[in-house]
Amino acid sequence: MIVAKRDIKQSRYIAFFAVCILMVAVYFLLPEGYKEPSRRLAAIFVFAVGFWAFEIIPLYATSLTLVVLLTFFLAKPGSIEGFSSPHYTQFLIPFSSPVIMLFLGGFFLASAAAKHHVFLVMMQKILARFGGKSSHLLLIYLFMSGFFSMWISDTATAAMLLILLDPILACLDQDDPLRKSLVLAICFGSVIGGMATPIGTPPNAIALGILAEHQVFLSFFSWVMMTLPLTLILLTLAFFILRALFAPKYQTITIQVQNAKGFSKRGIGVIIILALTVTLWLTSPLHHIPEAMISLLAIALLSATRLVDKEDLKRIDWDILLLMWGGLALGKGLMLSGIIDQVIELPVFSQHGAILVISLTLLAFFLSSIISNTATANLLLPIAASFAGFERITLSITIALACSFAFIFPISTPANALAYGKGLLSMKDMFKAGSLLAIAALILVILGYQFIIPKFFHY
Repeated sequence: MIVAKRDIKQSRYIAFFAVCILMVAVYFLLPEGYKEPSRRLAAIFVFAVGFWAFEIIPLYATSLTLVVLLTFFLAKPGSIEGFSSPHYTQFLIPFSSPVIMLFLGGFFLASAAAKHHVFLVMMQKILARFGGKSSHLLLIYLFMSGFFSMWISDTATAAMLLILLDPILACLDQDDPLRKSLVLAICFGSVIGGMATPIGTPPNAIALGILAEHQVFLSFFSWVMMTLPLTLILLTLAFFILRALFAPKYQTITIQVQNAKGFSKRGIGVIIILALTVTLWLTSPLHHIPEAMISLLAIALLSATRLVDKEDLKRIDWDILLLMWGGLALGKGLMLSGIIDQVIELPVFSQHGAILVISLTLLAFFLSSIISNTATANLLLPIAASFAGFERITLSITIALACSFAFIFPISTPANALAYGKGLLSMKDMFKAGSLLAIAALILVILGYQFIIPKFFHY
């Protein structure tokens, strides 16, 4: 164990020095056509890629350092001759952007729902009523994990449902393949469900935030209508894939669900506020209240009624918000420095239409399979948003969605890691089922982007 920790520490030192050397090399070796702001931003971008990819320091710490670097090297007054330096607040403002507020509201709702056992009671009641057949059980875990992760993080969803799965597993034979399929159903459903709402996973919110910087807007309702069919199709495909690969030993099983009690009074209060918030989000095109303000209303109601207290605030995923801040600030830096206009003129980006969409979508998929999906979105979405016209929209949406196709490895998402940690799966099990699901998801997005996305955007 000590040796393993020492090896990890040494590898981080090696990665640190390699990234630093590459930053210096990029700064000095860029062609003469790149001006001083572009050189500085290119070096900072290398820093972001290296530190996020290798997790040399915590991901949120990289985001904070990134904001500091952008502020000191791009916003310092008079630091660059012939360049009108932006005010340092340009890189601080993204932390209070509407997408951050939208996500913060989602975190408050998730915290209240977990604290007062709203989703847990809901799941117990469904299992008690419909959990008698193996196919029903698989569907319940797939679709309920998908539903919960629309509103709370995939990590929280997977952790909660894997705990609830233990008494079910105790009722099954040790050699029953249903054990594996149920664990995979939870992690796959948790990852898939996040695609369906802007607050389901950070890449969705980052895409909307970066597009809004370019005066391209999509409402909460429109995002749900655009992505919900894909989510339902993938959940259904996951069901058939898991049934085919891990056929259950018995068609009918006997399970006992304990503590299937009703909702508490405070739990009912959370449900009322949650229902009000979701209704307002979905009807935003009618009443024109911004989604971010609806989130702040939910935060105020939960705080005023003490359904969420100061101790709960300490458990909010602030690190995710800081990570998103770094991505939004990096996108701002890429725009202000002018380097993005030079980058998209490179031969690799000379292709347009389907070839470009396929290339960047596949890149997003492969990167998010080995590093954080939020970090992947932070790196690729500013580049996607730099393209002109409708290409900016299609690339941003397909990349954001592809960041949620990380089904293959335990390291791809925390939900996968939690499922693998149950000790019931091998790498081969996850890779086999995850590969089939990922291929299907990529095909659906690549084939459907030009038919579905245009119906929901106006700019």
